[in-house]
Amino acid sequence: MEQPWWTRINSRVRAARDRSIVYAGTKRGACTLMITDSEFLERIVAGIHAVTTTGADVTWNETINGRQFDVVVRFRLGTLRYFVVVEVKNRTRKAEPSDMDAFVTKANDQHADKRVFVTTAGFQQGAIDVAKRHAVDLFTVTFDEAEVGLPSQATVLTLTKKGAPKDVPPIINVGEPTLAANIESAVLVYDDGRQFEVPNEPSQMQYYANKSMLGDGRTLNDLIMQIPFGPVTLGRTSHELFHVRPPLSIKPPDDYFYPPGVLVSVECTVTGREAYVIEGNARIEPSTFTCPVVYTSVITGEASKFDIEQLPLGAKRVLVGHFYFGVHPLRYYYCAAISSHTVEWLLIESFQNGEKFTASYTQDIKYSPWYIPVSDKKIISRLQLRLENYLKTSKRKTS
Repeated sequence: MEQPWWTRINSRVRAARDRSIVYAGTKRGACTLMITDSEFLERIVAGIHAVTTTGADVTWNETINGRQFDVVVRFRLGTLRYFVVVEVKNRTRKAEPSDMDAFVTKANDQHADKRVFVTTAGFQQGAIDVAKRHAVDLFTVTFDEAEVGLPSQATVLTLTKKGAPKDVPPIINVGEPTLAANIESAVLVYDDGRQFEVPNEPSQMQYYANKSMLGDGRTLNDLIMQIPFGPVTLGRTSHELFHVRPPLSIKPPDDYFYPPGVLVSVECTVTGREAYVIEGNARIEPSTFTCPVVYTSVITGEASKFDIEQLPLGAKRVLVGHFYFGVHPLRYYYCAAISSHTVEWLLIESFQNGEKFTASYTQDIKYSPWYIPVSDKKIISRLQLRLENYLKTSKRKTS
């Protein structure tokens, strides 16, 4: 299978045309375009408490008496009721004593029975001392990039090679990590001065690069792969400007992200990343792979691992007429109807292996918490147009 277009790796791997690439931990759950990293982390923590606290009512981003809490957990044990509040910080610096003091005050004002503070960067010793005095549980959230793998529960699409024996099951292996140049963003500059960013979510990026045709018969993918990037260093980011001479017309598969025009240059942001080579007799979308979430108690040192697809990251119940998304790979859904305990879903935007997929299906409503609501107005506007086009196409096919 072809390599993803955004990837440049060492010559040993680049020479192998039957491989693709997956990155570990560069984009947490592929959510950078839909929700912020902070919201995604908060939803992960909420999901962890939902699956580990039997019978608990877990809410995300709840406001109580005018005070906002990232995660709230309510449960009963016998005749007793418990109220737990959780603070989640997505930071690069360790939590300080002042952070802990502020959280303790906020939690005490609501008479919380238990207080939990979670961060990605850890805690200063002073913050740990404050937490111990006030019985605050401390946790860190990390992603185990050494265990890259496919979701164990989610359904994924695999493509076998043409002519492959039908009685041989799909085989997909993840190799050792290697240094690669990851194109994290690409901006198209037109001859009239307009600039458009190619969607930087990997599955979207690959689709539009493969399907955008240039005036000389090449694809945008072909053009990008010919840009002479400089030396690659792990963690180092560089910016490359490539002039298209002579300028070429470009025609995307649709105009949801950028329109047809005349391309004069491409501006790329490139970062050295650790990547894993995927090999096998089947083809699968690289962004399907994921890393386990590690939830570690700072006080006891006990660590628990969770697969992201096992965590309920969405709302308790989906609503008709709303858009939702899933990760690994990125998929956008529309809730078309709810009948009794069944949801009718329309999958209106999903890019896998450089192709676009749509579908309709029904599902038990108990799986609602695994669908994350779309709140970004720009994305909703695009999905509304996708939905209208999907319904028109479906109607023609039915007729």
